[in-house]
Amino acid sequence: MKRILVLLACVLAVAFGAFGQENIDFSTLPLASTPSPVPNGYGGLNWTNFFYVDPSQWSGAGPGYKDGPTGEDVGFVGGRICRLMPETCYGTISSAGGPIAFQPVSAVVAGGFGPTYVIVTAYNNGTYVGSMSIPLGTQMRTLTFPASWGSITQLVFATPTGADLVLYDFQAYLLGG
Repeated sequence: MKRILVLLACVLAVAFGAFGQENIDFSTLPLASTPSPVPNGYGGLNWTNFFYVDPSQWSGAGPGYKDGPTGEDVGFVGGRICRLMPETCYGTISSAGGPIAFQPVSAVVAGGFGPTYVIVTAYNNGTYVGSMSIPLGTQMRTLTFPASWGSITQLVFATPTGADLVLYDFQAYLLGG
């Protein structure tokens, strides 16, 4: 009986370990004085059209970039191309080789230069799961993603007005792998 309980405890520990909540910020990336692409695999996820920069070293940073600690990188979607072609202003977080899916929990975000809004859309293997539209100012704001989205493989952040979206922190459960 004792062996069964020990075995059950080990199985549960492994199972719960696979569902650990990850807190992903950009403080472990090298400080960047000019925008650089967030590398795929960072935080166990893939990043498309997301960049990172140290706002205290970049002259192009608006007030929404500077709401966090000085001397730390922030992630963002935006830049000159978004202002020229707003329909191209989006960033995607997707599952990488490790996790087969993830469950988004929250994100700390801000508008880079002024009031804007962001549309966040969730997909699971290409199938639409849900979306939400959130107004933003230049002060950090925590977005809480609907638990009903469950396990997904892709999360798209779009700023249809061509404005910059600053991402300070992203929390998710990485599943499988």
